[in-house]
Amino acid sequence: MSLPRVRLDSRAREDGGLWRLDAPQVRHLVKSFRSYDGAAVEGLLEEGGGTKLLMRLESRDGAYYLREAGALPQTPDKLGMTLLIALLKAPQFDVVLRASAELGVKEILPVECERSVPRTGANLPQKTLRWQKILDEGSLVAGSASPTKINPPVKFAEISWDSLPDNRIAAVISPVSRPISEIAAREGQIVYAVGPEGDWSNGETSALLSRNFIPVTLGERILRASTAAVAGCAWFRLGICQRIPA
Repeated sequence: MSLPRVRLDSRAREDGGLWRLDAPQVRHLVKSFRSYDGAAVEGLLEEGGGTKLLMRLESRDGAYYLREAGALPQTPDKLGMTLLIALLKAPQFDVVLRASAELGVKEILPVECERSVPRTGANLPQKTLRWQKILDEGSLVAGSASPTKINPPVKFAEISWDSLPDNRIAAVISPVSRPISEIAAREGQIVYAVGPEGDWSNGETSALLSRNFIPVTLGERILRASTAAVAGCAWFRLGICQRIPA
């Protein structure tokens, strides 16, 4: 059974290896997990590339603290996955965010495509905060020391192609697409691109192919964009874990 987890904020660090908990963290540990004084807790600290700490819960004078009790072992992530995803309607996009965080996607690049129904608007700062909260929660569930990051949405024509990893894969409905099962699991940095409902436009598909994206299909069934995003990310994650051959 895994330990209850909290994400640590360096501003809550006090002298003597103590970390003061805020009200939501107290509810999470004491109310939801029934943690007690001395109970073991896993602390996730983003600093230094991500650190996991074994901690013990303490209460005093009506406040709750975590005391450091040593570092926990970490397995280096062999896969640095970037998800380039067309903007989707809120329920579907939420599914993509939550699953991406649990599957260890490092970075998400939302893109406004020709067929995207949602558009960037005046409430973008509020949306971005909500998106990052979903990612933080998903990363915490998965025990990731560093939460998945999301970038501000950009229009397809404004994508910074040079900043993307060289290992590029795109889900595309096309006769030239290869089964994703033919793409061997490979350690390192990759970018996986998924278009909107109805797929990429012809111009967007041409742009992806001209920038060395390998077009792949996820099978004969027609999938929602959100399903295609999650299925593809899961394929690459499981491929690294199990070394699925080409």
